[in-house]
Amino acid sequence: MNRWIKKGAAVSLLAALAVGCSTGGETANQGADNKTKPTLTFWMKKQLFEDQNKLVQERAKQFGTEHNVNVNIELIAYEDFYPKWSAAIESRTVPDISFFGYQEIGQFYAKGVLEDTTDLVKSIESKNGEMQASMKKAITFQGKQYAIPFWTESQVLYYRKDLLKNAGFDAPPKTWDEFRKMAKALTDPGKGVYGAGMGYGKGNSDAEFLTRGIIWSYGGSLDTKDGKTVIANSPETIEATKVIRDIFMTDKSTPPSAIGWDDSGNNKAYLSGQAAMVFNVGSLLSTIKKDNPELYEKTGIAPYPAGPKGTFIPGISNNLGIFKDSQNKELAKQFVEYMLATDWYKTWIEKGAPLTGPVYTKLTSEPVWQDERNKAFVDSVKGFYFLGYPGEYNPKAGEVFNLRIVNDTFQKLLLEPSYTPETAIKDLQTKIEEIYKK
Repeated sequence: MNRWIKKGAAVSLLAALAVGCSTGGETANQGADNKTKPTLTFWMKKQLFEDQNKLVQERAKQFGTEHNVNVNIELIAYEDFYPKWSAAIESRTVPDISFFGYQEIGQFYAKGVLEDTTDLVKSIESKNGEMQASMKKAITFQGKQYAIPFWTESQVLYYRKDLLKNAGFDAPPKTWDEFRKMAKALTDPGKGVYGAGMGYGKGNSDAEFLTRGIIWSYGGSLDTKDGKTVIANSPETIEATKVIRDIFMTDKSTPPSAIGWDDSGNNKAYLSGQAAMVFNVGSLLSTIKKDNPELYEKTGIAPYPAGPKGTFIPGISNNLGIFKDSQNKELAKQFVEYMLATDWYKTWIEKGAPLTGPVYTKLTSEPVWQDERNKAFVDSVKGFYFLGYPGEYNPKAGEVFNLRIVNDTFQKLLLEPSYTPETAIKDLQTKIEEIYKK
């Protein structure tokens, strides 16, 4: 899944470097009259699929031609964004339009540096159709939108259809109880096969998301209802914690090395045949299809299993936003509308399927998303919930995530038999409270 950014990386030193020059950038419509044209700067996340990167560059060039403007587009790796944002904000030389994950929208909204784009979202929807409600919810604060949803990514269940069938199961698990039962049945240490490809290394963002999804589905939380009072220490959270502990320690359905996995652990385990079921985004399916056609034919895709309170999927929302200090706000708004026009947008999204999913409801019914392996990715979006649940996303919820204290707590739980779920969640409550009280 997307890596979460590390803050404060030599911001003052990077200020001149990060903002004053282009890193892999391309200026559209270069020519003798460039000096007389306004310049629009767009910072875009570099995509996994090169076809998508090329399409974005071509679209920006087309916008420049039609609007008689220079468009300077920079394709930037996700982990490189935060130093550039910080330096640009400090020096007040921000780009006109930038990519943001929803967690950054929350952080920068709190700092008061983002433009209110509520009217722009309404305008785009009036021309192209409604955006999925969960996508707008992620970037809505006090009833207003501070970014424009651009694409989504969904974490789904990958499972070996052949192994499930051999074990007597006709369908993937629909509940976490079924998942546990199937994972145990699929586990055969003698053959090096384990049912549940779940891991808890220090930097494992997949685990941070998955743990929340399970806890939410049992009615628990790792944050607050009101942005102030932490509600992690509850019977529901403890119940979900027991389920996770039992998958590891009672059923022994996870690979022995899983407690130390980073984000690549579940990918490698599934690709090598060590894990029969894992949770990941669409990039894994693209890798399987390209590198292992035989495994691709054996792979099934399904949404997250449900808990007693239903299905709760940790959402990934990718957006375009406009800084208040943008020098070309009206032009920036026109550019965003141009990038979200469905005639072009549909093609761009499908070039990245199933990793990149559409924000428009109507596009989820396109043929590419009816493929048996792709459908679960778009079907999952309606079940999206975000950091901070059951409250809104807030910077403290992002800090809890970034510090990986959930991973640390669960790793200790799984390594020390005397460390009970009740004690683990009590300790976790204390640590989360310390963050919210800062």
